[in-house]
Amino acid sequence: MKEQNKEDLVMKQILKRFGAGMLVIILLAGVVFGPGSSTTVAAAKKDKTKPNVVLYLNKTGYTRGNVYIQVQAKDKSGIKSILIKKGKISKSNARYWKKASNITKAKKKKVTSNATYSVKVTDKAGNVTIKRITVTNIDKKKPTVKLSQSVVSGGVLISVSASDASGIKSVKWIKGAISDASSAKFNQAYNITKVRKFTVTQNGYYTVQAVDRVGNKSVAQIYVVAKQALYDLEEYHGYKLNRRTTVKDNLGRSYTNALVLETSWGEHESTYFLDGKYQYIEGDIACCHGSDPTDALLQIYADDILLYTSETIIATQEHKHFKVDIGNARFIKIKITDAGEDLWDSSEYILANCYLYN
Repeated sequence: MKEQNKEDLVMKQILKRFGAGMLVIILLAGVVFGPGSSTTVAAAKKDKTKPNVVLYLNKTGYTRGNVYIQVQAKDKSGIKSILIKKGKISKSNARYWKKASNITKAKKKKVTSNATYSVKVTDKAGNVTIKRITVTNIDKKKPTVKLSQSVVSGGVLISVSASDASGIKSVKWIKGAISDASSAKFNQAYNITKVRKFTVTQNGYYTVQAVDRVGNKSVAQIYVVAKQALYDLEEYHGYKLNRRTTVKDNLGRSYTNALVLETSWGEHESTYFLDGKYQYIEGDIACCHGSDPTDALLQIYADDILLYTSETIIATQEHKHFKVDIGNARFIKIKITDAGEDLWDSSEYILANCYLYN
C-alpha cells in the first residue's frame, strides 16, 4: 500500500510538471517505476496486440557456408523473449519450445543446413507471434555427375549429365583417371560447360570435373574402348589364330601383340562376331620371320561379302597396310589364300596393329 501511494505521488508530480503526454511515455518505458512496478504492469496488460515480427537471412544467394536468421521484433509493451527452433513448431508445442535457443539479445541465429525454422516472439504483455522461415540457399553438396558413352562415326561419344541445387558453373574433361576433384590438372582440361559432350578416339580412362556455382567440385571417370584390338577378340568359329606378344617379320621388323596365321594345309580362315559395333578394320599383314612363307593374299569378308583383297604378300617386301570399311557388319572373316601357288607348305603370316573402330 505504501509503495502504491508513493507511485501515485510521483505520478501527480509528473502530471503537474510535464503534462499527460509525458506521463504516458514514461509509463510505457518503465523508466520511473521499473518494468516490474504495478503501474508498468498495468500498462502492459492493456496491450492486446501481438508483436510485429520480420524474419530474414543475412545471405540471399547460394552459399556453401552458414547463414544467419535475423529477427526484427517490435511491440509497444516491449519484447520479453525471442526463441528459435528447427522445424515447424506451433505455439502449443511447449515441450519443443523448452529446447529452443534463446536469441532475445542477439536477435539472430547461425544455421548450418537447409530447413524450416520456427521463431516465437513474446511481448511483455504475454502476446505471442509465431513466424517461420525456410532456408534453401545452403549448398554444401558436390554436384552429381553421370557419364555415358556411345559409338559414333569417328570414335566414341561421351555424354555428361551434371546437376546441382545451386546450378553448374563449369564442366571439364581430361584424359586419364583423376580422383582429386581439385587437382591442378584440370587447369589444362577441356571446357565443355555448354555442350556437355565430347568425342574420343583413344582407349583409356577419361575424367570429367563439375563445379557448382558456390565452388563445390566432383569428378566422374569412364573407361572407353575407342579402338578394339582384334588380338583381344575370340574367334567365333574357324581357325584359331596364334597370339604372340612379340614377333618379327622377314625384314627384322618387330611387332607386339600380333596374330599369326599359319597355313600348313591350304587356305585358313577365321570368323569374328562384331554385332555391328564397328565400321572399319585397319592393320598390317607381313611374312613371319623364319617360316619361309610362299606368296599369299589376305582377304576380308563382311557378312560373307568379299570386301578386300590385299596385294601379294612377299617375304622380301615391307608389310602391307590395309584399311577396310566393313559397314558395321555383324561378322567378319579373315582369310589367307594363295597368290598363284599352293599353300600346302607350312607358312606363317603376321596380322599386326589390327584394330576395329568407327
